[in-house]
Formats: sequence, C-alpha cells, structure tokens
Amino acid sequence: MSDVSVQYGDFGLAAAQQRRQRLAQSLANQQAAFMGQTRGRRRMQDITRQYTEQFPRLQAEYGARGFGGPNVKSGIRTKGLEKFSEQFQRDIGDENLALQEELNNIAMLEAGGQADVDNYLNQLRLDKQRQIIESAAALQRYSGY
Repeated sequence: MSDVSVQYGDFGLAAAQQRRQRLAQSLANQQAAFMGQTRGRRRMQDITRQYTEQFPRLQAEYGARGFGGPNVKSGIRTKGLEKFSEQFQRDIGDENLALQEELNNIAMLEAGGQADVDNYLNQLRLDKQRQIIESAAALQRYSGY
C-alpha cells in the first residue's frame, strides 16, 4: 500500500487491501499451526511406537543375561528399565516442548500481524481526519471571498 492512496483519499480501498492481506496471512498461520500439530502428533506417535517395540526386546535381553525372570530381583535390570522409561519420557517431553514452541511462535506472528494491521488502519484514520481538517481550514480561508 502506498502513501499516494492515502493522500488521494481512497481510505476504503487502502483499508480493504490491508484487511485482505491480513486475512491471507491469518489463514497461512492457521494452516501452519494445523500442519505443526499434525507433525508433532505424528512424531510423538512414532516415539511411542519405537519405545513400545523396544521394551519387549529390552526385557528379553535382561532375561537372556540372567537379570530377569520369575523370582529374580536384579538391580541392574531395574536401573536399566528406569533409564529406558526416563529416556522415553524425556523424548516425549522434548517433542511436546518443540511443538508448543512452534505453536507459540505462530501465535506471536498472528498477534503481531493483527497489531500491524490495527496500527496501519489507525494511521489511515488519523491521516483521513487530518486531511478533512486541512480541507475545512482551506475552505474557511476562502469563506471571506
């Protein structure tokens, strides 16, 4: 949007153009948020599936080495399973934080974009009012003729 349009008084056209651009930007941000949520959910499902598939193998490995089975209480097995569980929780937590950070960034873009539009429209209104006052003052100067 150029300053020329404001100077020539097409306030409605300038405001409509800015609103259309904002709507397009908002739709793009909504699409990005949806896609981010989809990717994040898929990554969390992959992590869960990976750890779910690894758990029986891990159990079997401890059993094969004599650290697991009925009537066996192994500190090594317990500690290994704790580490496995902690790593799983850490990986899911990291993925959840990454997703939330992405969504927060999109929300910040959305808020900033709306603030920019509001500022631009307010400036247009101010320029329009200033132009009306200047026109009225110019007419007032010629009223004596």
